[in-house]
Amino acid sequence: MSMKDIATRAQDGADPLGEKIRDYILGVENIRAENHRLLDHIATLETANLALESEVRSLNLALEHERAERRHYHSLANEIITRLDVVGRTIDDVVKRAAQGTSRPATENPGPDLPEMPVPSFLRKVEALINGQGEKPQSS
Repeated sequence: MSMKDIATRAQDGADPLGEKIRDYILGVENIRAENHRLLDHIATLETANLALESEVRSLNLALEHERAERRHYHSLANEIITRLDVVGRTIDDVVKRAAQGTSRPATENPGPDLPEMPVPSFLRKVEALINGQGEKPQSS
């Protein structure tokens, strides 16, 4: 005998106890239907949760990779700036020595005058970075 048969029989009898039984049986069926619907919804949410957790792990790995790459390029840029600073100091030292050599009285055969050379653009950018002016090169 199914629940609907019991509910139908209870409906045939007009007694109040039968009405209550029928109402309780319908309530139980409604609760079971809602329980089944909620279980399906839970399964859907668990599937979505797994997908989102996987996406979060993937994004965290990508973020860590980007951070490592950024640290590498930052380290490389610092190394380049340091080396260009050494090159700039060496060039300044050579220019100072050349200027000191031209200010001394020439007793032997003097060499030809050094032509004016423009400062290379990369060196101006490095000077700007060292002096804290960002990408704006100093005009010489």
